[in-house]
Amino acid sequence: MWRLLTIITLTLFPLAAFGDEPDLVEAAKRAATYWSTLFGQCGSQSQNTIWYAVVHGEQDAVSVQMVTELSIQFKTEELSREERLNGFEFKATTSLEQGPFRWWFPRDKAWRDWQIGEIAPPVVLIKKKGVW
Repeated sequence: MWRLLTIITLTLFPLAAFGDEPDLVEAAKRAATYWSTLFGQCGSQSQNTIWYAVVHGEQDAVSVQMVTELSIQFKTEELSREERLNGFEFKATTSLEQGPFRWWFPRDKAWRDWQIGEIAPPVVLIKKKGVW
């Protein structure tokens, strides 16, 4: 099956860019759901929205990541022959666009300085034998 390579940046939750391709729509929904469960929103849409992620580390240490903007990137990947033979039907990588963030660590009891870079590692979405 031939599928065009798609690279799209989403801002939670516009999906109109995907048209009538059900796998693209479903993958975009799953990407938006994944990132919105990782990062909670603080503030209303009319104000500057701040996003927070609570990260559990070693020895039950909890740190908090603050992000000023979340823009989801979504890139479909062409399936290899091996993947198709193994039942893969769809594959895409989702990530967050690089941007400003900072951390709060319990041992410091203070916010660290803002930095710009990768907010979180990318995630691969796969549909294999009809299952996401």
